[in-house]
Amino acid sequence: MARRRIDLGESDIALLADALGTTSDALHLELERRPRHLDDVLAKPEVAEAILGGSIASVTVSPALFFAVLVHRAADELAGSEWVNEWVSPGMRLPVFDVEPLVEFTDAPGRLLFTADLLVGFTAPSNGPLPVEQLDLDDLVDWLDAVDPADRVRLLRRLGDIALFQAGVFPDSNGTTLLSTSQAEHLGRSVGMTDDELGQLIDPASPTPGLDALETLSSAWYTAAAGSPHEPVVLRDVAHRIRAARRFLNYVTDRYLHPAPTAWPLSA
Repeated sequence: MARRRIDLGESDIALLADALGTTSDALHLELERRPRHLDDVLAKPEVAEAILGGSIASVTVSPALFFAVLVHRAADELAGSEWVNEWVSPGMRLPVFDVEPLVEFTDAPGRLLFTADLLVGFTAPSNGPLPVEQLDLDDLVDWLDAVDPADRVRLLRRLGDIALFQAGVFPDSNGTTLLSTSQAEHLGRSVGMTDDELGQLIDPASPTPGLDALETLSSAWYTAAAGSPHEPVVLRDVAHRIRAARRFLNYVTDRYLHPAPTAWPLSA
């Protein structure tokens, strides 16, 4: 799939070069000659140690580089894993053997870059043009019919990002929260959901109704935004793999961002 390159600054290149035992000029030349070589660089153990382990503490790491290395390290770990801790309820994770969807999701550099970009976008979110809380789905949906077509596409993309971020990074806060009927209709109608589809947003029988609803909404908003030629092809790709995307973010969060102790129920 078509993809763009990671936006790295000179200090990022210098840090990578130092970790690899080469010079910034040499690394620049190699990346110009082979742009996809950057994926190999980001996945190298010595680079992960420098960025995540803090072995080069004197250099400030940009969010773009930090999260790019982070998701590559997580992908490498999953590729060698037979099981993964799965979110089941606030404060509780259980081991499951369903690792293949995560491995498949992380096998594409474009999806890894998408995930890194998503995390970067929430480290220091910029103030948008709308006079509303920038993380409030209900407030943002109200503006979909008030903005011009180009801004509508960007707003749909933002809605998808927020829903995926909330489910992936904060499952303890959102995982068991059941949408109200009016909220489900308000959010779902923004992308023309049918009555049956709206009903699936508020399934009280689901053990994870909050995650289910956020996944469904994120996928629908991404799909709607992906119809624009200005949005990357990977957007529709992620929309079709939204559960794997959410689970991968859960893994990254529990493993690196907010390490969560595994709470396994003990038999009597």
